[in-house]
Amino acid sequence: MEVNMENTVHEGRSLKLVGGNADEKRVAARRYCAELAASFLRFSSGTEKSLQPGMLAQWKPGMKNRKTPDYGVPMMVVEVLEQPVIDTTFESGSIYFRERLDIVLGFLDEDEEFCLLHYDSRRFEAYAGIGAE
Repeated sequence: MEVNMENTVHEGRSLKLVGGNADEKRVAARRYCAELAASFLRFSSGTEKSLQPGMLAQWKPGMKNRKTPDYGVPMMVVEVLEQPVIDTTFESGSIYFRERLDIVLGFLDEDEEFCLLHYDSRRFEAYAGIGAE
């Protein structure tokens, strides 16, 4: 990649491109890093440890990695596995590679059929929406 040295300014050890939207890129990078850190905290918060069979659960914000069900849709905790199943059906480039599946959740699909799927419990929290009373 060729860099036009006429449009650069040296700042210590880093190189800053002048002109364009350098400030916007810096703000966007900071926003991304802050959201990344917040996502990690949600993922590793430990709130999923309260989930027990018979409870309602939902996706934590920003944690949905499956098509169904959608955010805000309650799911029933059917089983919390003592030993997680490690998914070995995907290659290393997949987001599902070696996914830790340690909770079985049930939900109604578009045909109102009760479906059971295995998930990574760290992506879920207790459901507190309408109907949870």
